Amino acid sequence: MIDISYNILWIDDEHETLTGTKGRAKRNGIDLIPFKSLNSGMDELERNYPFYDGVLLDAKFFENEDDAKGTEDTYNVHRAKERLLQLKKKFEVFVLTGQAEAYEDKTFTKAFTRVYKKGSDEEIDRLFSDIKVAAATQEDTQLRHSHKRVFEVCSEKYIGELAGQDILNLMKVYEEINIDNHFNGIRKVVEDLFIAFNKFKLLPADFVSRGVALNESSKFLAGKSSDGSLFIEKGYQHLEGTHLPKQIAIYLRSILLVTQAGSHRSDIDLHVKTIKTPYLLKSVFFQLLDVLAWFKMYADSNPKTENWLKLEASTDIPKQITEQTNGKVININLQKGFAFFQPDAIGDNIFIPPHLVTNHSLSEGMPVKVEVEEYTDNRTNELKNRVKHIEKL
Repeated sequence: MIDISYNILWIDDEHETLTGTKGRAKRNGIDLIPFKSLNSGMDELERNYPFYDGVLLDAKFFENEDDAKGTEDTYNVHRAKERLLQLKKKFEVFVLTGQAEAYEDKTFTKAFTRVYKKGSDEEIDRLFSDIKVAAATQEDTQLRHSHKRVFEVCSEKYIGELAGQDILNLMKVYEEINIDNHFNGIRKVVEDLFIAFNKFKLLPADFVSRGVALNESSKFLAGKSSDGSLFIEKGYQHLEGTHLPKQIAIYLRSILLVTQAGSHRSDIDLHVKTIKTPYLLKSVFFQLLDVLAWFKMYADSNPKTENWLKLEASTDIPKQITEQTNGKVININLQKGFAFFQPDAIGDNIFIPPHLVTNHSLSEGMPVKVEVEEYTDNRTNELKNRVKHIEKL
């Protein structure tokens, strides 16, 4: 049975003295995330509202965290309600107070219909029960509980809470309208995942230090291609023992092939615009969820860290692709003359220079065998791959 818990933002300037209330809430499946003041609590809610399932307020509290004792004011609870109404997500507001003038005042209870007395066991039991009933109707809450294992990895220990917000947004996509935004959302979560690999010392810092190198990270973590040849990425070789499981490696390559901007994206865009369904997006998204559930299990298993070999720049470094590779010609640019090679095995498409396209009279979809070389891009000073030699099959 999956344990269900609710995240409730709580503003009460005396929360530090109410440890009993916090513990009692915890035993009822409620995590109270406390703040002393209007601005600190509402700033947090406005930034991270998808994370929260409800809001609990005192009747009087500070405007700012460093306000002096005695400046608490009921005006702030009304200001909090006004700010709550501006959020995209709507919360039912609960008030737990010891102020008799609040729970006995008809004007106050008209503005806040859910008011409960501090110090009353019966009232607090009713409060926690009502909070859970209201929270359970939230769409975000239902999604987080339905996919509990996925959202367990969306903490600062693993991939971060912001990734959890991206995942919630993607779960609520029911029509394919803004394809780039949705695919970009998936790619951002993959970036967060690779940063987490580095955090757990399972991926060298060079792969994430100046932006996340998605393709290189994926290939390094996989360790080897489908034909068993070892990948050398950014001068690193991933040693045996911590290579990704085959299915996880396949998932990541599939996700990146669809979501990466690049030569193949015109085909993806055309497909989605033609078929007008969300199923391609959903398919790679659910692959990502499977990867995330696996990652938490893996990270928690204390895998061997820094299991790689740093290869010094020398003639001893093997080239990334030295053997001939079978595949086909795709995306011929009729104006500029270049094309791309798509390998039959899992891997990135590789640039074919114009002179090879012309000399070999290449055509779209033609089966070929190629040899690839590494070169330095003069504009970006980056190491890239291109086809060096090509044969028709």
